[in-house]
Amino acid sequence: MGNRAEQEQAPHRELLDAGWHTEWAPDGAPDDASGPDRIRQVAASGFAALAIPREFGGGGAGLVHVASAQRALGALDPSTAIALNMHSFTVGLMADYWQRHRDTSWMLLEGIAGTGALVASAFAEPGGSPNFMSSRSVAVETDKGYRVSGVKYPCSLASTATLVCLTARVEGTDETILALCPAASPGLTVEGDWPSLGMTGSDTAKLVLQDVELDDRLVFHRGPADVIDDTVISGMVWFSVLLGATYHGVLSALLDLAYRQVSASGQYGPRVALLGRATRELLTLGGACRQLGRDFEDGALAGRAALAAAIALRATLSDVRDRVMSALTPVIGSRLYTSGLPAARLLVDSLAAHHHPPSLLVCDQVVGDHCTGREISFDPAG
Repeated sequence: MGNRAEQEQAPHRELLDAGWHTEWAPDGAPDDASGPDRIRQVAASGFAALAIPREFGGGGAGLVHVASAQRALGALDPSTAIALNMHSFTVGLMADYWQRHRDTSWMLLEGIAGTGALVASAFAEPGGSPNFMSSRSVAVETDKGYRVSGVKYPCSLASTATLVCLTARVEGTDETILALCPAASPGLTVEGDWPSLGMTGSDTAKLVLQDVELDDRLVFHRGPADVIDDTVISGMVWFSVLLGATYHGVLSALLDLAYRQVSASGQYGPRVALLGRATRELLTLGGACRQLGRDFEDGALAGRAALAAAIALRATLSDVRDRVMSALTPVIGSRLYTSGLPAARLLVDSLAAHHHPPSLLVCDQVVGDHCTGREISFDPAG
């Protein structure tokens, strides 16, 4: 992805890097390392425990600092970054949940930090779901907890995770649980890889749960299904900020290539304006990510307003991605369409920005519903 020192000295990096602060520094992974090996190496560098409070053995990083680490990793290794984004989001949500409830969920956070566990986010299901807390998977209550069956797909960290954070609807009720499940649990299997065009090193596959026994102590939330509560709102804010930061890193790496290409050729002319356009798009996206993260952490933005802002940021990420690519395509030229070149890989990886939940079909509707006082729905048919 280019020389780090050159990136830091470049004038455009003075703009794009301002405001992003992280104490985490990535270790260099061999170029020929497999996706799972790169994921494990980065996780072991302290990345996996960043969002866990220090009193539980973690890094004590808040939302913006975790986002800064995600951005730094996104610029170096998009596949690893998008895989670990799901871990960061899940652990960050758990840390936020503990901050709000001060319950026994601290034991789960301490266990994750103490064992260096990687946590997969098994929320997505075939066909999608209305919101983060709704699920087609079923949890049957037992004497010791729950017995869970269902399919989670696509799921990053499918084979590298030691824990799986999942949702399931409690049979016979209108409630949903949010829980951790050991990846080695009997009845939990990984089936195949996701045949995606990009982000191919993200260890993404299908998880199938068949009567998986889940200890009640691993359940850290149970609440009404299909209801937007504080946990859904927190999850959406963490997810949107971290996702935006991750792709900000991916697109910044592509912009680095464009600046170096123009500087090496000495052919400036109209290319300068196009580079400037791409830079200001990323400058605005970065500022929006950090501002939402700080406002949420400070309590300046909460409730449905925070949810609407998070949804707006998620949709804006897709818009910015397309505008950046539109500006850089004439500058980079055929390198974007040449197999095996860094620019082409970044182009394809960045396409994944459009395919994360919630669906782009509902994002503007959600923001409009909130601003007109209507009930928010994540269902495109609604």
